[in-house]
Amino acid sequence: MKQALLITILLVCIVFVIGIILGNSWNTGQTEISKTLKQSELDTESFLVEQELFDSFETNCALAEKRLSSLSDELWNLGKVLGAQDAKEKLGAENYNFLKRKYHLMQIRTYVLDKKLQQDCGSKTNVILFYFKNDDNLSEQQGKILDELVKQYPLHVFAIEYQYSTELEFLEDYYEIKNAPALVVNFEKVLFGLNSKEQLIPLLHG
Repeated sequence: MKQALLITILLVCIVFVIGIILGNSWNTGQTEISKTLKQSELDTESFLVEQELFDSFETNCALAEKRLSSLSDELWNLGKVLGAQDAKEKLGAENYNFLKRKYHLMQIRTYVLDKKLQQDCGSKTNVILFYFKNDDNLSEQQGKILDELVKQYPLHVFAIEYQYSTELEFLEDYYEIKNAPALVVNFEKVLFGLNSKEQLIPLLHG
């Protein structure tokens, strides 16, 4: 019941926040990201239809795996854009912040799909939600440890900047994240501070 409630809460919050972000972005009147905004609207509609299908019919595991792969590709592409050294300068502060929020939402959306695959399809892929702070030594060390684990285990890591936006705090509230670095391992185990490989490995499967 708790797991079903988590998925429901996340789905409602994601759709709500996407609407807020789109509304705020349209109000800026900046045409240079109009294509991105239109695509975001289509993505939102697609997401709603997708969830209705998952809720109305038995989960198609092969289709869900394919969707997860597609979302992972989208995240990689958007992450590449945002990760460029001159990204903020080229995009402008408002556009950069919009795309960064979109990126975080896409991560949460993928996180939800990972949960459904684990719950309905018996997926053995480990999932870690990683809250970090910029320019923080402990967060940097934790990121390197997770990079090492990704090479050794079937593991998806979703790195989300702690308190980046009030619109994205619903998941922090759910897991009661009060500081960073912090980890949520396989949707349940919440860990605070710097955690070593030796501490994390027993919590992983596969």
